Amino acid sequence: MRKQTKIAAVVSAAALLALGASMTSFAASKGTWMMVDGEWQCYDKNGDAYTNVFCSSNGKEYYVGDDGQLVRSAWVEYDGNYYFVNSAGAKITNDWRLTTPYDDESADEEWYYFKSNGKRAENEKITYKGKSYYFDTDGKMLTGWVNTGDGTSAVNEANGYEAGHTFYCDETGARVEGAWVKDVAPGVDDDDADADEYWYYLKKATGKPATGKQSNINGQIYLFNGEGQMQSGWVAATDPNGVKFVQLDKEDEEQAMSAAGKNDVYYCGDEDDGHAKKNKWMKTWLPNDTNEEEDDKEWFWFDKEGKVFRAGVNTAAETAANAEKYKLDEGTLVPDDNKVATLIGKKKVNSKDYWFRNDGVMLSKFYKIDDAMYYFGGADDGSMKTGSQSIKDNTGDTYKFYFYTKDQSTEKYATPEDGNKLKKGAGVVGNQSNKLYYYGLLLTADDYKYQVATLEDQNGQKYDFIINSNGSIQHSYGTTYKEDGDELIVVDESTKTTKKDGSKGTAEYVEDGQYKYGFKSGITNKVSDVDISEFYR
Repeated sequence: MRKQTKIAAVVSAAALLALGASMTSFAASKGTWMMVDGEWQCYDKNGDAYTNVFCSSNGKEYYVGDDGQLVRSAWVEYDGNYYFVNSAGAKITNDWRLTTPYDDESADEEWYYFKSNGKRAENEKITYKGKSYYFDTDGKMLTGWVNTGDGTSAVNEANGYEAGHTFYCDETGARVEGAWVKDVAPGVDDDDADADEYWYYLKKATGKPATGKQSNINGQIYLFNGEGQMQSGWVAATDPNGVKFVQLDKEDEEQAMSAAGKNDVYYCGDEDDGHAKKNKWMKTWLPNDTNEEEDDKEWFWFDKEGKVFRAGVNTAAETAANAEKYKLDEGTLVPDDNKVATLIGKKKVNSKDYWFRNDGVMLSKFYKIDDAMYYFGGADDGSMKTGSQSIKDNTGDTYKFYFYTKDQSTEKYATPEDGNKLKKGAGVVGNQSNKLYYYGLLLTADDYKYQVATLEDQNGQKYDFIINSNGSIQHSYGTTYKEDGDELIVVDESTKTTKKDGSKGTAEYVEDGQYKYGFKSGITNKVSDVDISEFYR
């Protein structure tokens, strides 16, 4: 509050001229300014000098101290509020000042803002030139993480994350909006060398840290946990609404894909990438694979929303259970180390058919599905193959296969059960274009020019096929098959049957479908049969 000191109001013309160097008007709205002993003082109409109070001149306010003299470039405490006067002694308004805190000149300088009434901004947000700034209870402009409290708490440096009340201010003090920040978590000392840093996205207009799924940050999808930390690697929703997320492959806390249950799973790259992969293929490790050997990488498909396709979770065109993996080992199809997928689903990607496990892994190479053999190309291919295929075994030798190009109608086969098993992509068992296949692999006579290969249908009926070294099926009537004059196979002429056209034949065989030209009887085989186990086990 002001004090008044009576003095003799004597002032020289020279003194008045000196006042004009720093004052534009001598007659103030509150008192009259005069220079006494080289210092400006303000007097009331009774000639008493004002002390510890603001006096006005030409629309500006100036502060006089305990001794009645003008105060310059200093803090001013008045009526419980804090102000700052510039080098001319005028109260700062709507402006900034970098200075030491009030009553502590030994402390580091801080930025302070003085409002239109000159009061120091305290415990509040100030908008300056379209940007937001925060000030604590001591008036210090805050940078880094800021908590604004819940309406009753003070604005201060953040001591933790508070939903809806935590913001980030850059080194200029401006609240970050519509931009990324990498920093330690709110309340963590950023000088702590062991502290983890995270990426945060501060939303446009509000400056609040993004949480949950954000589908369009610069055209990309990003996932954040409940404290605004961008997630990386394998990320799973922890609730059906896809609001909360957890990282599945977090170091020392790895979880299998099954931990996500029916919730959506995404892949978000490394910690400095973060955007969810969408509408694309990605080759990486499963979330619980801690070895991370290059050969252990698998292929996954992510849809336009960033969700990985998993059988049993995402809608599949077709599903199957207990698909068993096979490999072509020295010309023989053999189980691949008992690798079995308990559930698989079919998905069309870019007009090609792929099958995926329930952990999202794309099938590759050979799989037996519903007792039919399928081929999905090499490890980096995966598309379901149809038609004629030349495939190399582990030694580099090439073998011929044929896989159906479309679903087969049941009426073409010996029994409806057979037809139900033979879908597009299934390896042919039986006659295809007059060549004999077994689980897709072309059977050939190996030891002799002609040999007999015996196949069996779902009902236990056996069919004898006469094949040559090219796999072509022989079906001439009344023929004895020879090599170098030696009889190899004799068709029994005593077994006669009526053909469809009414004529007589020498042996009984199927005349249509999967087992066409397979003899049910009437063959005398004088050489060894083709060993089916040498082709498929």
